[in-house]
Amino acid sequence: MNKKIIVIGAGVIGLHCAYFLNQAGLNVEVVESADECAEDGCSYGNCGLIVPSHFVPLASPAMLHSGIKMLFSSKSPVYLPLGQNIGSMSWFMQFIIASNRKKVNKAIPTLYKLNIESRKLYSELSLQNQNRSNYKHLGLLMAATTEQGLAEEIELAKKAEELGIKTQLLDKSAIKTLEPDIDINVTGALFYKSDGHIRPEAHMQWLKKYLSLNGVVFHYHTKVNKFRHQKGKIIGIETNLGLQKADEFVLAAGSFSAQLAATAELKIPVIAGKGYSFDVPKKCMQLRTPLILTEAKVALTPFNTSVRFGSGMEFNGSIGEIRYRRIQAILDETRKAFPEMPETKANTLKIWEGLRPITPTGLPLVGRTVKYKNLLVATGHAMMGVSLGPITGKIISQLILGEKPDFDMDLLHF
Repeated sequence: MNKKIIVIGAGVIGLHCAYFLNQAGLNVEVVESADECAEDGCSYGNCGLIVPSHFVPLASPAMLHSGIKMLFSSKSPVYLPLGQNIGSMSWFMQFIIASNRKKVNKAIPTLYKLNIESRKLYSELSLQNQNRSNYKHLGLLMAATTEQGLAEEIELAKKAEELGIKTQLLDKSAIKTLEPDIDINVTGALFYKSDGHIRPEAHMQWLKKYLSLNGVVFHYHTKVNKFRHQKGKIIGIETNLGLQKADEFVLAAGSFSAQLAATAELKIPVIAGKGYSFDVPKKCMQLRTPLILTEAKVALTPFNTSVRFGSGMEFNGSIGEIRYRRIQAILDETRKAFPEMPETKANTLKIWEGLRPITPTGLPLVGRTVKYKNLLVATGHAMMGVSLGPITGKIISQLILGEKPDFDMDLLHF
């Protein structure tokens, strides 16, 4: 098959799309505005979690309830700068409408299946790349610091068991057995054996090198200005280096996807959700198992020589404006759960910030557009970009090959 496919965006979604399209024997080119060595995007600074345990979409009654309360705290990881969100009021109304139990229950099986299939693909990829991605299947601890928080996690675990996810309720003693090298001051935790993690930077580096060696052409420093379309078809993309044509186009530009789609008179309901991360030396925190502090909304992933902290949801936040007060709150809340952790000031850390693409349904947008049959969209993965990267790439490849993915694609459309 001599079809030429242009993938817009060299993040974790775009590269997995390129990977599976390349595996299918298609001619693939990737267009990326950043430098080849740039590693400051969301695909690099995240916690690398692969999470079948996260089967509840972001738009849910629980998130709506806790999120609204957090909005009014200056130390909360959730922040809604009003001036930057006036133009997104319709998005928030859609989010509220989507946050009902009926819609959530309908989405749960699909979101779980996407994550579990993606984890299987990571296992296969780790064999292919001799585990250059540092893939590990160690599970995930959902740790609660309060009785109420633990009760909520226990209820969620019941739903997990219905899906076939194995969970284990751990008290302080059991947590110590799992984590003998560090004291964890929590009420209890649910252990999800289903989950894994990678070192995102290592995985991205391997993907780019592998694709380049296997015929995928990369166009770095290439900014897409607009789509050129005619008679219900995308005929090319106008870039700073000229017009580029292809048979099919995949829009995988993360939080910038909506802006680009608008040039083709398409409305994609995606806004940016800014998050933070930072690494601390492993010697300061001898954690073995990835862990999430459920009330504080802080994720911690142990890598070989460091532990990565990830948190924050600033709706329509902007890069370059670091809110140290909120980051200090992340540190302080974590230190309550890990009393041996050295006291640290936020302004002394090297802090990563990135913009994650968020949809009002809490589900990613994956599939062909109705208006242009040769334009596919793969965006809106929120905090699950890494987790859902491989399965998204596989689905996009199947659609371009004329195959039918084994998922409820109506839930992933817009």
